[in-house]
Amino acid sequence: MAIICATNLSADAAHAATVAATIACRLGEPLVLLGVADEVPDAEAPDALAVMEAGLAAESARLRSLAGTVQPRMHRGGSVDTLLGEEDCRDARLVVVAAQGWRTSAWRKTSLAERLARHGCAPVLVVRRDTALLDWARGRRRLLVMVGVDPRSSTSSAALTFLRELRRVGGCDVLATFVCSPAEERERLGIHSPVHVELLAPQARDIEALDPVVERVLHREVRERVGDLEGEGRVEVVLEPGYGRPADHLLHVAHAHAVDLTVVGMHLRGGVQRLWHGSVSEGVLRHAERSVACTPPGAREPRRIPPPRSVLVPVDFTAASGQAIAQACTLVGPGGRVHLLHVHQLRGRERGPRDVHGVLPEPAGERDAVLKRLWDQVPRDAVALAVHWSVEGVSGNDVALAICQATEREGVDLVCVGTSERHEVVPDMLQGAVARELVARCRRPVMVVPTA
Repeated sequence: MAIICATNLSADAAHAATVAATIACRLGEPLVLLGVADEVPDAEAPDALAVMEAGLAAESARLRSLAGTVQPRMHRGGSVDTLLGEEDCRDARLVVVAAQGWRTSAWRKTSLAERLARHGCAPVLVVRRDTALLDWARGRRRLLVMVGVDPRSSTSSAALTFLRELRRVGGCDVLATFVCSPAEERERLGIHSPVHVELLAPQARDIEALDPVVERVLHREVRERVGDLEGEGRVEVVLEPGYGRPADHLLHVAHAHAVDLTVVGMHLRGGVQRLWHGSVSEGVLRHAERSVACTPPGAREPRRIPPPRSVLVPVDFTAASGQAIAQACTLVGPGGRVHLLHVHQLRGRERGPRDVHGVLPEPAGERDAVLKRLWDQVPRDAVALAVHWSVEGVSGNDVALAICQATEREGVDLVCVGTSERHEVVPDMLQGAVARELVARCRRPVMVVPTA
């Protein structure tokens, strides 16, 4: 593996090369120094290439006192594909490039840093001329790093993998930042709110305010997504409610907290897809005040899926759901958690004006009775006594959707649903169609437990 640094020998590039060499020394990796001739040739300096090669040799000599092993290489032309070949991509642990100091032709709107990030060869560290990264790499201070985390996006895995690499080099305080839409999160979680906004308290009327229940769930999800980070430094979750371009909100958090480095994952979209979907990473890279690291999907570590420790069981008070409860109890084992959920399907006159994406508690007159029946479903054997149990009753139009929303609120590892071929006359009985809907729509794994 190697640290690759692209340079045109400008003052900005020299600073980035110093950072790259210091990181290479800390990691015990060689430094590959790529001399990149600017795309706009200087007609008054026909020997510019010879001057560039001599400057590259001098720069390599300077960096050897920092990195030990420095391999200089001259590159001609503006193509990133020729700048980083297949062998470089296989061996690159990190690509370092200065954010500024590059000359480009009038027709090309993207900088070298943006094109290197799009190439998706390796994580790209885009360095701006401040002392934070250099002081951190020399072990003089901790780095304040903001990492963009979306609990439901694969790009977060690559960003978090790179963050773990950083903490192996030196101490990092981390702001795990999630840009979230309050309306979309309430819909996903099935959090009900009154239809009549004028009845809300003044402080709750803000369209970008997070419901306290939503906030607790998002904090938990981001914490779980980040996981355990080895190394020195604190980890703080920042929830940034907002609408529009996520890059703008990430930049706002970075500016408000004066972060030293912003780390974002990226999708390797091309052409029309990039124009249609936009790019969070490119927006941050282009407009950030401080250094930025962009990590491609291939940089993420494989995630291990542990055995389920929490299971949600939809309960319709039939023998089938009793079988599912027993199965869930066995799966989680001692110390695990089983959440029993009963969904009362609203019918006919029960349907009235309400939040279109929220679920309601059980009808007031039935709530206590339903919760008691749910607790009565809990087994009394020794294995069940070692399991943590919780119960919930809700009302909704769409049973499968209500179950899916509950899995998000509870953050369970698995849904265990029982089905039966026998027809039992029980209100709110779960039909086979509900199990099929859960398999198709639920983001959690679904186990279907058949009952003869």
